[in-house]
Amino acid sequence: MSTLATSIPSSSTKTSSTSTSTTPRGSVTANPKPKLITLNWSVGWVNAAPDGFNRPLVGINGQFPCPPIVGNIGDTVKINVVNNLGNETTAIHFHGMFQINTTFEDGPAMVTQCPIPPGQTFVYEFTFTQSGTYWYHSHVGGQYIDGLRGPLIIRDNNALANYGNIDNEVTLTLSDFYHVEAPYLINWFLSANNTSGAEPVPNSCLMNEAQNVQIPIVPGKLYQFHIINMGAIAGQYLQFDQHTMTVIEVDGVYIQPWDTQQLFVGVAQRYTVLIRAKATASQNFAIVSQFLTDMFGSSQTPPGQQPTCTGWLVYNTAASLPKAFTLQPQPFDDSTLVPWDQTPMYDSDNVQYVYLTADFAPNSWGSTRSMFNGLTYIAQKVPTFFTALSAPAEYLLNAQIYGQVNPVILPFGAVIELNINNHDTRAHPFHLHGHNFQLISRAGDGTMWPGLYTTPAVPMRRDTVIVYPDTGATIRFVADNPGIQLFHCHTEWHVEAGLTATFLEAPDVMVARKPYIPNSHKTACDVQNIPRAGNAGGNKKNWLDLSGANTDTSPNYYGALINPPATNPYKGP
Repeated sequence: MSTLATSIPSSSTKTSSTSTSTTPRGSVTANPKPKLITLNWSVGWVNAAPDGFNRPLVGINGQFPCPPIVGNIGDTVKINVVNNLGNETTAIHFHGMFQINTTFEDGPAMVTQCPIPPGQTFVYEFTFTQSGTYWYHSHVGGQYIDGLRGPLIIRDNNALANYGNIDNEVTLTLSDFYHVEAPYLINWFLSANNTSGAEPVPNSCLMNEAQNVQIPIVPGKLYQFHIINMGAIAGQYLQFDQHTMTVIEVDGVYIQPWDTQQLFVGVAQRYTVLIRAKATASQNFAIVSQFLTDMFGSSQTPPGQQPTCTGWLVYNTAASLPKAFTLQPQPFDDSTLVPWDQTPMYDSDNVQYVYLTADFAPNSWGSTRSMFNGLTYIAQKVPTFFTALSAPAEYLLNAQIYGQVNPVILPFGAVIELNINNHDTRAHPFHLHGHNFQLISRAGDGTMWPGLYTTPAVPMRRDTVIVYPDTGATIRFVADNPGIQLFHCHTEWHVEAGLTATFLEAPDVMVARKPYIPNSHKTACDVQNIPRAGNAGGNKKNWLDLSGANTDTSPNYYGALINPPATNPYKGP
């Protein structure tokens, strides 16, 4: 089949790497003086073969995997992004960053910004007000499936001092890899020809965007591992042979140390763990990650799928690498984790309740759509942020003007209780932009996934939570971050199918603060003739006239691809 990059110059092929570096830390107890980190990124096509299969991937500065962003709390990062893809738009979300007072830097296309067209430069600039393990990824048209994703690590030596003298730091990403490019898969998945509605299934599991990764280890040292699931659909189990993981952070929330032999890491979730190296270098040890295949339709699983990945803790380069052990999934319950800061359940005399029911159904032309409360998310003609910014005061808090983006108005400072009902037969990793939240309750799913039926005195907090099949969960957060915050399933196929709600968090306060809009953000809209004012349909005269708003999707939708083919060369598995 043809590829998206046939007319786009690509850099040389990058193959599966086999070595992962460690970063020495030493006895650091104070944070350095804040600095400006300037990054110049050319987003373009790179030929790579992370599992041995060579195909075009989206890389940065001619490299795949994409580079990590590493800084300290208080630093400011400025990223000058140039879209050199030629045939796709792009946009970058910094997953887990609250973007306090910088909601316009959050990244989702047609929400807080316009997509970045080919040839254009776009500037992201914000300050690290949080620390921990995060990641960045494209937030337009399912593009991160094709590789535009990478770690975002923010150090806070004051917080880490609570956990002892950490000697070395390692980032370990988990991801899934498809041999067919995302636009073709998206078009097929959402087509009437996909009568089962089943999602595309990955060909292989990756560790640090590669396979057979080797991590050098020094006996006796204490290692800090940043673990990130950057996949599109596959939750993964992770286990280090004969090494205990002590979890100290989850989705940017530091916790009371918790020992475990095995982790389950849902899509978009992160953990920081400490591992004490063995006392001697007499042997090496395997690391195994493994897909949770419950999310996969058996009819979609590609021949020769590699659902398990192996890496190694290498103590002795002269010693042999052991065979991978067989990973046996164990019950997992992240609701038992206790935040270090001991924050009690958010409460108020006036809790605001929001109810969202997730479900799937075909639309009028046979496309399987995902929905909240019976409505599928449809991106509008005007980015939601610009609608809010331009709306007259009398319409600003009227959800109707924002169109079919499943809008919910949240009053400033309110405690929000969000009740999520999953009417699907599969689990979903739900992510909230702009916040972490407390898990108040969650129905279980058998012995492997225990339920939470009594709210702990100190509820677990994170920004991405698994809601099990045919069950529900309740979360709470405080609406103290004015801006446009998405709430969506982080199974990327479900984002493309519309499983997204838009929380307009205190838009009146946001507008009153007069957010600064960088020139590059304006230009990205203007060169594509995307309006920066008006209701969802671009009407600036009659704000309640939504006749121009988008209300349906197109059978010719190919994600971020600008000039789609007349017919999809991919015909399904």
